[in-house]
This record gives sequence, structure tokens and C-alpha cells, in this order.
Amino acid sequence: MTAPSSGPHVPVREIGDVTVGALMSKSVRTVRPESTIEELTELMTVYDYNGFPVVDADGILQGLVTRTDVFKLYLQPYRGPAPVAGAGATVAEIMSRGVIVLRPDERVFTAIALMVEHRVVTIPVVTPSAKGPYVVGIITRRDAAGALKP
Repeated sequence: MTAPSSGPHVPVREIGDVTVGALMSKSVRTVRPESTIEELTELMTVYDYNGFPVVDADGILQGLVTRTDVFKLYLQPYRGPAPVAGAGATVAEIMSRGVIVLRPDERVFTAIALMVEHRVVTIPVVTPSAKGPYVVGIITRRDAAGALKP
């Protein structure tokens, strides 16, 4: 008797040796915490990115702001008595803090696992510095899919 099949057999490419640094985007568009929502939405119009690392003047990661964060802001008036950010609202008011990060030397397998487990599309890539995590790149689902190519 054979074990029941769990679906069609799909050959899986070995991705264990591919690093985040090999696939990450190195020219990262970032925003500052004091950037306005208007500036952010303009950047999102110009660059078709899902999210932007939020960094201080030294390039130290402060958080991540995504299209979903902007969508939530614009949905507030339709959801009831929650406070609505007014004109001049800043990225600091809507960004996520304590975000998932990766180092360039970590395996892309880890990036893919984190993206699936936490349902994130964009992960900042950082190196440690005396001031905090310095942003050196970003890896997206599209970047990570590069590891699956034969």
C-alpha cells in the first residue's frame, strides 16, 4: 500500500545557499519619520513599491511604512470615531515600528519563510552599527522569487 499523495509532485529548487544579499535591492528608497503623508503618497506614485524603510538622518532604521498603512489612514473617516490624521500628518504617525529585518548574510529561505509566516511583502536588510540597524538594502517577494529560477 502506498501513502496518499499530497498533490502533484513539484520539483523544488535548492535555495539553501542563496543569500539575502545576493537578491536584495541595494538602491533603497527611504523616507524620514518627518516626511508628510503627501510626500509619501507622491513617492508611492512615482515608485511602484509596496513599502519604504523609515530612517533617521544617519540611515538608521526607525520603522517601515507600506501602502496598507496609507490605505488604513484614508479609510479612517469611513470607520467611525477613530481620530483622523489631519493635513501635515507625518510618516511617523502611521509607520510600523519594530519591523522584521534581515542581514545580507542570511539565507533567502529565511526571507521567504518570514514573508509567508508574517504575510509581509517587504523586509528591510540591515547591518549593525553603533547607532542601530543601518539600512543597506531591501528584499521583496519579487526579489526572493529570483532564488526559485533554475
